[in-house]
Amino acid sequence: MARYVDDQGGENTRSFERKVDAQAFLNEITAAQTIGTYVAPKAGRITVREVHTKWLGTQSHLKETTVATRAFAWSGYVEGRWSAVAVADVQSSDIRAWVQELAAGGAKPATIENALSVLRQILEMAVEDRRIPRNPCTGVKSPRRQHRSRGYLTHQQVELLACEVGEYATVVRFLAYTGLRWGEMAALRVESFDMLRRRVNIREAIAEVNGRVVWSTPKSHERRSVPFPAFLAKLLAAQMIGKKREDLVFTSPGGALLRVSTWRPRVFNVAVQRLQEADPAYPTVTPHDLRHTAASLSISAGANVKAVQTMLGHASAVLTLDTYADLFPDDLEQVSVALDAARMRSLAATADQLRTEK
Repeated sequence: MARYVDDQGGENTRSFERKVDAQAFLNEITAAQTIGTYVAPKAGRITVREVHTKWLGTQSHLKETTVATRAFAWSGYVEGRWSAVAVADVQSSDIRAWVQELAAGGAKPATIENALSVLRQILEMAVEDRRIPRNPCTGVKSPRRQHRSRGYLTHQQVELLACEVGEYATVVRFLAYTGLRWGEMAALRVESFDMLRRRVNIREAIAEVNGRVVWSTPKSHERRSVPFPAFLAKLLAAQMIGKKREDLVFTSPGGALLRVSTWRPRVFNVAVQRLQEADPAYPTVTPHDLRHTAASLSISAGANVKAVQTMLGHASAVLTLDTYADLFPDDLEQVSVALDAARMRSLAATADQLRTEK
């Protein structure tokens, strides 16, 4: 029998048939205690729910949208399966089976990813508190997201769509030429606009979480100032007639907040369908594709990576390149042709200068 005292002062025993096995076990315990990786057996009897309660207290600094998303993931997917389970009993194989069950039940990859992330963070806290030696979520992956092809509209296609949505024409044009996210556009107030400089200042955003509208800061907390084309100035001014500085610029005819969950099926999708009936070649697009369209049109107009990054509010130029690499010219032959032309111009200028000096 092996007898030892854990790091909490409790005495523990474990039976072995052979003395050599008992000694090997004690050596492992001693080594783990020495390097700080030892976990007392009783420490892992705490449940996932109990750790979740403690973990929840560390979330207060996060954006309300993030908190709401995680709360929905916990109550909708994690709690029912894991809340009563002791953290020491959570096995990687069981987590993988759970992920497969969620996928088979029709949960979207993003939903599963959120649920797995919540469970992973809870169990990571258990590791930090030395309740368990390792996080069983390590190595468990959520289903791969199936990214649909991005839709890019031409200037002409944007105008057709704007005309088709009627009273929301300025919404379409604004999104297609500024690249704002829907939630950023819907949160804009009259005071957000600098009409003289033709700039819009992004300070707020809305999001819909489980059917509820949540006000927050822009994604990645990225406040920014975005220019808009001159042709939009008159259209925006018309949107602001009779409104106070704090009033929302883009609303329903009745003055209600624009929610993409209702606007898309009732207005946008219907307009796209009518355009496709008239011309089957018209692209199948979503409201978010207007953001991609803004990037495409800007790049076609000669905007560089940094300018597009700033306009879209990406955290880095790397993200912009990763997202829109297919839109930036990357033909090596064009590079060599440009270098050749630049060399010829430079040498010709030098030769002209020498002839002039003579």
